[in-house]
Amino acid sequence: MHPFESTRLWRGHQGAVYDLIWHAHSNAWLSAGGDGVVASWQKNDGNGKAIFQHGSAFYSVHALGAATVAGNSSGEIFWALGGSVKKYTVHKAPVFGFGIDSEGQLWSGDGTGHIAIWAPHAQGLEMKAMWNTGLGKIRHLSPWGKHMIVASSSGKWSVFSLEGKVSLEVQAHARSCYWAIAHPNKEGVVLSGGQDGELTAHQGKEEIMRLAVHQSAVYRGLVQNEVLWTAGRDKEAKAWSLNNLESLGKLPLPHTRSINALALGGTDNKLLGTGSDDRSIKLWAPKEGPADK
Repeated sequence: MHPFESTRLWRGHQGAVYDLIWHAHSNAWLSAGGDGVVASWQKNDGNGKAIFQHGSAFYSVHALGAATVAGNSSGEIFWALGGSVKKYTVHKAPVFGFGIDSEGQLWSGDGTGHIAIWAPHAQGLEMKAMWNTGLGKIRHLSPWGKHMIVASSSGKWSVFSLEGKVSLEVQAHARSCYWAIAHPNKEGVVLSGGQDGELTAHQGKEEIMRLAVHQSAVYRGLVQNEVLWTAGRDKEAKAWSLNNLESLGKLPLPHTRSINALALGGTDNKLLGTGSDDRSIKLWAPKEGPADK
């Protein structure tokens, strides 16, 4: 893997950066901040542009086609498209994550274990269903074929049908499971990261690998081609071979506090974005030259 170098630093937020995504429609990075701002960042801009502003911290932001959705600590979901902005108050606890299923529906999860399913349309969102999973805080939602993987503060990840029925539940971590994603190359395998600092791989209920990858909570994990990136409370972002989970290195001194956000983007999807408790956002690109041996 080629070493990565920082190519952009943004410091517009007045609080921690909790989430970060690439919004392909607007060709911009979107960040959710503890200062109650969701901001849009164009590659060559020095400052971000606020999309949403509120008195409560924003914990999650997601692209929904040309629209943008964000969830805050009050449980509100904000939707924006063009000049139109709408607010939904179905959740009664912080909205920590979103996911889009195979039918194009939006899933939102909150701090009391409730999940809501929304049908998006040109004028906003229509709620189709809502239920209590009993899993504690819903930390992450990820599609898996015609199912959704839900990671929670119970330390479990669970597989739900689009009708909200559990087909598989795995106790992957002793404490919070912050994310869980399907392995793109190995059928039936799910990767997850937890508050215990560990990365796990399960095939069904069978644990096939467990690694201590960070000194404390593993807040984020994502796949870039044949690389799995992880980031956590220990201020580090690390790369692992997707084939065998061997270490491929880490980003050089990415942040001075916890890394809460990790995203892929850019027009060719080669850029890596990180967001931190230190209120900064950084973009990273592969260095030109031979790969590390």
